[in-house]
Amino acid sequence: MKYLFALLLFTASAANAQLSYGPRAGVNVAKIKFSNDQFETKSLIGFSIGAFANYRLSAPFAIQAELFYSGEGTKEERSSTGTKGTIRKGYLQVPILAQYTIGCGVFVEAGPQIGFLLSSKEKYGGQKANIKKNYNSTDLRLPVGVGYIFPESVCKGLRADIRYSFSFSKVNKIPVGGGELKNQVLGLGFFYTLPAGKK
Repeated sequence: MKYLFALLLFTASAANAQLSYGPRAGVNVAKIKFSNDQFETKSLIGFSIGAFANYRLSAPFAIQAELFYSGEGTKEERSSTGTKGTIRKGYLQVPILAQYTIGCGVFVEAGPQIGFLLSSKEKYGGQKANIKKNYNSTDLRLPVGVGYIFPESVCKGLRADIRYSFSFSKVNKIPVGGGELKNQVLGLGFFYTLPAGKK
């Protein structure tokens, strides 16, 4: 990932374009979709924290690369027995987003995202287990979202977005009771931007 940020810095310098970067943090409402209808799943609250680099190509267009930790998972319940459980997963997420500013500080965004699985634990029927081995080490998604750039008079350098992402393919690599599993995340993110080279 450090090479990606270095490339963004070099390209921005050569093209005399505007580059900004900074920390990002947010809240997730996550769920894992089960193909087996014997299980009912509900949303789980998590958080995200990391950094970003934004490369402005022109007035309305920009490319944004991010690197952040994302806490995800789901609540589950087997319909036949009523047994409840919780799956909590941690990912290192790397999205590359194309952004287009519509006007009045509003922008839309979309692009590919790859997630690297860091942890996966399940609590089901009173039992706890590390189930990381049951899942693929990577997860490819397509995040789409809308955001807002706050006026300088309100808070200089602050942006926020609401973003939805979903898995392209199943994330479990071995058969599980829930069938094919796919991640779904609705996230609220906040970004504090600083122009490159600012002292």
